[in-house]
Amino acid sequence: MAEDISFNNVFQYLEKESITFDKDEILFQIQSHPNYPSLLSISDTLTFFKINNGALRIEVSQIDHLPDQFMALLKEANSKSQFYYVYKKGEKYITIKDKTSYEIDREALESRWLDLIFLIEKPAFENTNSDKKYKTPTVLFGVCVILFLAFYFTSKNTILELLFLVFPSIGILFSIAALKELFGTKSTLINRFCNITSSTNCTAVVSSKKWKFFSVINFSDLSIVFFSSQLLALITFLLIGSLSEYFIIQKILLVSSIPVIMISLYYQKFIEKKWCPVCLVIASIVLLEIAYLFLLLTAGIPISIKSIFIYAYVILVIITLWMILKKMLSKQKNLKEFQINANRLLRNYTVFKNTLITSPKIEIPPQVGITLGNRESNSQITIITNPFCSHCKEVHEIINTILEKYKDEIKIKIIFKTFFELDTEETKHFFRTLMTIYLKNGEKAFTDALSDFFISENVEAWNQKYQIPIDIKKNENLYEYMNAWCLENQINYTPEIFLNGFKYPSEYNKENLAFYMNEFIEDTHF
Repeated sequence: MAEDISFNNVFQYLEKESITFDKDEILFQIQSHPNYPSLLSISDTLTFFKINNGALRIEVSQIDHLPDQFMALLKEANSKSQFYYVYKKGEKYITIKDKTSYEIDREALESRWLDLIFLIEKPAFENTNSDKKYKTPTVLFGVCVILFLAFYFTSKNTILELLFLVFPSIGILFSIAALKELFGTKSTLINRFCNITSSTNCTAVVSSKKWKFFSVINFSDLSIVFFSSQLLALITFLLIGSLSEYFIIQKILLVSSIPVIMISLYYQKFIEKKWCPVCLVIASIVLLEIAYLFLLLTAGIPISIKSIFIYAYVILVIITLWMILKKMLSKQKNLKEFQINANRLLRNYTVFKNTLITSPKIEIPPQVGITLGNRESNSQITIITNPFCSHCKEVHEIINTILEKYKDEIKIKIIFKTFFELDTEETKHFFRTLMTIYLKNGEKAFTDALSDFFISENVEAWNQKYQIPIDIKKNENLYEYMNAWCLENQINYTPEIFLNGFKYPSEYNKENLAFYMNEFIEDTHF
């Protein structure tokens, strides 16, 4: 599947299904996929986060059998194709592309239908920890803002003076928007605003280095330092009761900033030859501040040396903090880009396979171990495991995820490595029961029972729950055969993973195994 798909549509679909997700983490994992930005990269990423999904071929005559919401590949007016998020509303259908919705009837939908849909299903159990980790900082920040505003608006200053707070607050927000690449902020609204016409591009202007001066500091740095200093100084002078002197200092600084605005406009018009809408808004805020102070706040008093030193100190603090923060953000941005490129390389199947087949191939007899999935498949994953191994639980979860999605296309072989002569009677009973469940009740009962143990990790309670007649001799012979095979092939540790007899490379995280499955199943050259 090579069709590209809008991330906004996927996120909207997830929200409509009431699925909890971390947008930034999902985007990071999608961008790390070797097939980014295809539908496959999104499908594999959602599977990685245990969100059920699937791409299906559905003929136009089967539309009535679809759920009320889905994603579908539809024809565009220019004969191209595009994935839309679609939901049914009465007799009509609402199609959404990049947050823009269109209402069409059944006939129009059928005329654009291309037989490919993408479905997402809410899992039975969700991990909501990703939401909780942001709650405490958000609550604390909210309390700080409320307390400051309560103090701010209960002070004895006039409303006109107090409302000046709005300007630096908006200025900081737009300064962050101008540095969206550095801050890693993703906003469709900002992107549209920055690229509102062919002659506008915020990123091109902000990141431009056509003047050597901008390699040290640029207009965006100046704006965020300027507005942050305004805000912090306003709070400081409000606390010491010298707000009038603050406004006198502001008049001087704002008038001094006019040449900087003129240089910015000249640079955008004649040097970069692109306009930055966000930069123009920032310049407009400065001009509005000038008009506000000179027209509405005309009173003036002498400025004390103390106030000048306080304001200079505030600016110095902001510059220092911004230099530290910018360096940290730049490192984080570079690290994230490196991680995306590194993950994309690690998840590239060709590179992975070349590493995989450098190890000697081990023959795994059909009669060794427990077989799950499609027994006739030529694509086989073998895991050497022991439920009492602390690292094996994670591998079983990965295997279960793969089995759920590819059970008709792949064969999973589980080989238990255990020494019966060294095990306690309780442990022996556990293994005998587990094998008996597989032999008598099949693979579904076996995987459910094994999953139950990994959830509780209480062998005594598990033995009490699963009581079944056991053929002790037959069971022990099977385990001895598995253990003998491990000894013969010098497999001393668990867990170990083999793909078609080749040992899973130690250089690769086991979590990446699921990303190779589509190509592994289709690979006939082992």
